[in-house]
Amino acid sequence: MILLVFFDWNASGKELKRWNNQFKDACEEHGMTFKGLYGPMGQKFNFTWIIESDSVDKFIETMKSISRPPAMTHYSTEVLIPQVLDE
Repeated sequence: MILLVFFDWNASGKELKRWNNQFKDACEEHGMTFKGLYGPMGQKFNFTWIIESDSVDKFIETMKSISRPPAMTHYSTEVLIPQVLDE
């Protein structure tokens, strides 16, 4: 599955880079593939992380393992589940 994490950021780019690297490391430690940080054009949020995982539980454990910085004022997660189409 793919997880999209939309979030707003209220600090410097340097702080965002440090937090992005910390989150990336946490994803890898919990067995998820961090696909990168993107700037969404059609969403009201500043940034989006794209993560690939075989379990939502891994994402929940990752978020529990790190302290969300105050500069990340809020976030929203979208879970995209692969679809198998019958022929």
